Amino acid sequence: MIKFPGPPPVGPADSYFHAVWIDAQEDEPIEWFDELDASRLSIRCVRKYRDGRLEAYSYASGNWRDVMPEGSFPPLAVINRDPQFVAKEISKSEFEFVWDQAKRSAIDQRMG
Repeated sequence: MIKFPGPPPVGPADSYFHAVWIDAQEDEPIEWFDELDASRLSIRCVRKYRDGRLEAYSYASGNWRDVMPEGSFPPLAVINRDPQFVAKEISKSEFEFVWDQAKRSAIDQRMG
């Protein structure tokens, strides 16, 4: 049996960001919400799709290798140089609001 390495070591939450992917394909998320550590590694993230669906992920997710961003996010100025994206910092409370919505949505879908 192949043993894969565990999740990367991440530090405590340091910043939060929101990005809109303007040219996202129909099956790709159009909005990204991420909680980042000081190295800009994502600790938790929420993806919003065109149909309004929200999906929340963290390294506690069973499929984290498939869903968590690989590597550090570049600074906002670098992201915003690409005309396909608009990114900004958000507050912890803004992130937590979207995170809670996504978690409630997942529970509703399982029960629904």
